[in-house]
Amino acid sequence: MDCRAAPSPARTSTTPANRRRGSPVLAAALALALTACGGGSGDEGTAGAAGGAANPTPTESVRTVRVVTLEAGELRATRRATATVRPARESRVAAGANGRVAELLAREGTLVAAGDPLVRLDDAALRRSLDGAELAREQARINVERAQRSREDTIAQAEAAARAAEGNLALALRQYEEAEALLAVGAVASADVQALRAQRDQAESAALQARDALARSRRAEGEDIALLDLQLRQAEVQVRQAREAVDEAVVRAPFDGEVAELFTEVGEFIAAGSPVARVLGSGAQLASFSVPPEDAPRIEALGTVSVAWAGREIPATVTFVERQAQQSRLATITATLGEGAPPVASGSVAEVRYEVVLGEGLVVPSGALSADAGRTYVFLVAGDDEAPVARRVEVRVVVESGNRAVVLGVPDGSLEVGAVVVSPRPLDVRDGTRVRVVEVGAADTP
Repeated sequence: MDCRAAPSPARTSTTPANRRRGSPVLAAALALALTACGGGSGDEGTAGAAGGAANPTPTESVRTVRVVTLEAGELRATRRATATVRPARESRVAAGANGRVAELLAREGTLVAAGDPLVRLDDAALRRSLDGAELAREQARINVERAQRSREDTIAQAEAAARAAEGNLALALRQYEEAEALLAVGAVASADVQALRAQRDQAESAALQARDALARSRRAEGEDIALLDLQLRQAEVQVRQAREAVDEAVVRAPFDGEVAELFTEVGEFIAAGSPVARVLGSGAQLASFSVPPEDAPRIEALGTVSVAWAGREIPATVTFVERQAQQSRLATITATLGEGAPPVASGSVAEVRYEVVLGEGLVVPSGALSADAGRTYVFLVAGDDEAPVARRVEVRVVVESGNRAVVLGVPDGSLEVGAVVVSPRPLDVRDGTRVRVVEVGAADTP
């Protein structure tokens, strides 16, 4: 009997009685037909009550899945930070002398070259000091020249006296020696010889005193002149200082750049060391930004970042990393904008983009991961090609970013490169579920 051809019960009469009860004959025929269909069914039917046989096991269903092949790789992420752009050279130019502001030679926004004047102070008092220093130097020079001339005259006189004393000594010595010879033959009296000996001794004493006077004259004159030379050098130093003070009355730009700000006006008194202007250098520019401390070594190793400003991407080289002891949550990084980059207005806020490697290992899509009782799993496709099944493998997530993750098998070695993993994992796929693969992708595909 073909159950699919079993007739449907005939419609009953439209009378109220027939709608409530139906026909007894049609009801019995329908019961016999249903019994015959149930007894003739194959896998899905049930055995008749009269036979008493058990129900057969239903055929196991096959789940259609998509899979990915695991590959070893890196999980990278692009992060962003807010940076402030400033010139590499910036100076708060200070006055080098005291004085009242006489003239402002540059205003905010003026482009200046190194050495260009910015502010001029009233230098009348400074010039008077310079004149006084120059007079003191001239006086010291005259004293030195006069002492040198006096030294020459004094030494000449001392040398003449010494020569005279030496001549007298030689004469007295010769006369004494001749008297000694005559005394030996009795040609002269002994008293005359004694008198000549006394004259010789006096001449020796006078010669000794003349030599000592000459030496003292040379030494004294040399010391006096040395002292006067020292005074002259001191006067020259004072002149240089006074001249420098006059030059400092004009405050000049230390390098090429732009005057960003003036801190004074005409008529104000400025003390030496007080800032009068802020100058921004026109050379290289720096971008400073803060990142988490764990990103600092990665950026330092990478060496470059990208600075986005006004719709342009500007490459920058990392030049300095500052890890603040009192701010453990942030590290400040300074990068130099590349040469040839368009100038950025000082103080502008830009966006820094940098790429970091979060982890290395087996890369899987996040959709392949499932959690159960605090543990994370993936489902491998195992078995032969005729009857593949899903096998649950525990993994440890090293790092996760976006829609990908780096994982390690638990225990180590339970998950290897080339393994086929169900991704995304349907909720009804469990350990041991028979699967049929319809699409194979790469695990590192975003």
